[in-house]
Amino acid sequence: MRTIPLLLLLLISGCLSANPTVQQVGTSQVTTDTLWQGTVVVSGVITVERDATLTVAPGTRILFKRTDADRDGLGDASLVIKGSLRAIGSEARPIVFASAEKSPTTGDWLEIRSDFARQLLFDWCEIRDSAYTIHAHFTRGHLRNSHIHHNIDGSRLGRSNFRVEHNLIEFNQGKGINFRDSNIRLEANIIRNNGTGIFLFEKPGESIITHNNIYANDINLRLGDFFSDNVSLADNWWGTADQAGIEKLIYDRKFDAEIGIVSLNPAQRWHVIAGIQRTAVLTADWTYPTEGYIDADINIVAGVSYAASWDHSVSALSPDGRLLWKTRVDDVVDANLAFDTGFLYLQDWSRTVSRLRLADGEREILFTYPPSESDDHRQSGLAVVDDLLLVGAWNGTLYGVNLANSAQHWEFDAGMSLRARPVVGQGKIFVGSGDGILSALDLSGALLWQKTLHAPLLSSPVLGLQRLYLVDKSGHLVSLDENGRILWDFELGELCFYGSPQLGNNELFVATAGGGLWKFDTDSGQPVWRVDLPGPTYSSPTLAGAVLIVGDNSGALTLFDKDSGKQLSRIELPAEIQTTPSLLNNRVFIGSRDHSVHVFRLLSPAPVDDAIDGKR
Repeated sequence: MRTIPLLLLLLISGCLSANPTVQQVGTSQVTTDTLWQGTVVVSGVITVERDATLTVAPGTRILFKRTDADRDGLGDASLVIKGSLRAIGSEARPIVFASAEKSPTTGDWLEIRSDFARQLLFDWCEIRDSAYTIHAHFTRGHLRNSHIHHNIDGSRLGRSNFRVEHNLIEFNQGKGINFRDSNIRLEANIIRNNGTGIFLFEKPGESIITHNNIYANDINLRLGDFFSDNVSLADNWWGTADQAGIEKLIYDRKFDAEIGIVSLNPAQRWHVIAGIQRTAVLTADWTYPTEGYIDADINIVAGVSYAASWDHSVSALSPDGRLLWKTRVDDVVDANLAFDTGFLYLQDWSRTVSRLRLADGEREILFTYPPSESDDHRQSGLAVVDDLLLVGAWNGTLYGVNLANSAQHWEFDAGMSLRARPVVGQGKIFVGSGDGILSALDLSGALLWQKTLHAPLLSSPVLGLQRLYLVDKSGHLVSLDENGRILWDFELGELCFYGSPQLGNNELFVATAGGGLWKFDTDSGQPVWRVDLPGPTYSSPTLAGAVLIVGDNSGALTLFDKDSGKQLSRIELPAEIQTTPSLLNNRVFIGSRDHSVHVFRLLSPAPVDDAIDGKR
């Protein structure tokens, strides 16, 4: 491969357009200092020779084509470092090492290999789809603020001197961290969902393993077959404070009489300092005042935001906060709206269900349902599926309304008052009632099954893959299968009102009226961490990339890192926030009991989902 001196390449790159370059490289040698940037597609073995440094610019994507000449089932493409590799990305522009295949899989490329290399430096990198990731012997370097995932092994380090700090190491089939006879400082990492979290092959060397969160691996720590030394580890969190529970996932002499003993002085709580050190802040964008509380979530459709208020109105707002139209209704609106093509639907405290035209707010009354003894604030949000409008009523009835002719199609007696939006999925309707009964219906309103839980259901269930997750008023967080069988049930010990859980990737987040923010593993139903909120919350957390956004009754709008639970930043408003934050690009929309819609810019180098309504 022809190489270009680093200084010359840097000068040339300043004259290039902002469009990233694509460079194709095959088996070759790097013999002089060289810069890679843009997209580099590797189809062979690249060797960085002894006196050369390969520098990878922030934002570079190094993609490896899968070839398997030796037919061992593993890709052959790799980097071999005899000199130095400097892959120093940034939070805004991480460096990616990954498969070039359209359908990437573990082992598509082999490794970043070094023997007696001068230096290996990785900062803000993502390394995935490889066999052995970083495979280093007799080498110095560091790995920081990086995401190592979906490889066979997350590393293989032998007789090396490495600092491995503030990384997320997960979903590697074999070992997350694998080393022997080395000086490794393994500190403040999150190591989870690997076959083996940490594998000590033989001889501990002068390594330090501390302040990590190591949990939910098949085996959290394993000594190799030739590891005869004893090991002492201090101040790591192992997913539980129960010593017996910790020991079950430590493979040492209690499983194999020929190997050493692991002695633990475990941390008693989760390390919030661990994991990738992300940043995020909120800055004010615009505010729209109303004359009443705003408890219904702000919905965003085609760039227009819709706000319902206690002042008996619904307002449509342009992307820059200008009023497009405002429609009066008969009473307070505190329930979430529903939308279909060209219309929004709402109910107000007069028990009147209305349809508003999105173009101009023109109102049509669909029907009014009868009063009951349960008539009180916080109505059920509405839902639309195909031509069916679902209305949960204070009187405990779920109405199915045919939108083609505005006629009442069917009704179902769900029990006591309905205050949570019905949820549709898997060809079923799920609705929870004030007497703690979760009902599953087909789309014709026929009952399929019911499950009675511990307390009133004030928030909507969340649908996962053939699973439901919901929390009742008493704080029982429950997972059920699609037939209503309880898979797990965890008691938070905190009251929960109108906020539903937020589902992520194998993770579930719950904010409570007790002032707690919890993270759970969806498979086991076990808590990963709990952190304090500034105040109690009645709404759901919103997930924006790696950032959790939570509003609470103290008026605080707080950003948390979703992996570590670390608080990133906070803004204080003068009154309660009872709406779930909604997203449009990098903007966050909330309603407050200071009578206003507030819009903030989320300044985070990490990517944010394009559009998420606050509705759950």
